[in-house]
Amino acid sequence: MRSLVSAELLKLRSTRSAWIPLAAALALAVVAVLASTTAAGPDASPHLSPAALPGLLRGSGGQLLYGAVLLCWIVLSAGEFRHRTAVTTFLAEPNRLRVVSAKLIAAALTGASVGLLAEALSAATSAAALSAHHVPLAWSQPGVLGAVAAVPLLAALFGMLGVGLGLLLRNTAAALGLALMWVFVIEGIIPALTHEPGIIRWLPEAAANAVLHGASPAATALSAGAALAVLAGYAAVLAGPARTRPTCRPRPFRDRLPETKLGR
Repeated sequence: MRSLVSAELLKLRSTRSAWIPLAAALALAVVAVLASTTAAGPDASPHLSPAALPGLLRGSGGQLLYGAVLLCWIVLSAGEFRHRTAVTTFLAEPNRLRVVSAKLIAAALTGASVGLLAEALSAATSAAALSAHHVPLAWSQPGVLGAVAAVPLLAALFGMLGVGLGLLLRNTAAALGLALMWVFVIEGIIPALTHEPGIIRWLPEAAANAVLHGASPAATALSAGAALAVLAGYAAVLAGPARTRPTCRPRPFRDRLPETKLGR
């Protein structure tokens, strides 16, 4: 299994279109902190105080970060079928469960690493920015540890979602289009279509917000633990069909004939 996971991580390092979104998300994590602290101040709105630290840490690892991890692993997993490298992958390891598991583990490791790095960058930037505004740092206050833990967990789960979606659709454009449509259109209209407003709490984006910001006092969102379990369930459901689907469509017999006059 270790060699399979290493092979998936090697694909990540050698695929520029996959890791560029991750680099951009890390840069935006720093920009988000700078933008928030520049717009605020002791006498401004929002008020800049030690209590702002958890919000700065959560803001740097929000939708852009785990969206970039999702995009990265959609490109990697679906791109294998576009470039026909999936055939080589499954020939080297015929056990599909091991291959899919390796992809999920590699995606989770990538997401967790990127999330931790984003939190380290945002923590350093927040410390510098708050010190420049003469605001004392309070790392032990409630919410700081939760933000540092939630961001890597979310990024890991969204990486696994990207693997599942890419393996399910096997088309990069279709998978990316569905992911964007889900975030900006589909998830918002599902409660209206089903006439069940409470169903929103079980959908991926709402579950991610519950992990990042916590359950609301009105109990309209899941608890962080339940939301993490929901996201893990979505990843398992999306990746499940890849264990049994054929790697590629069999070619017609006539197409496999040698290029001779009789074969034509």
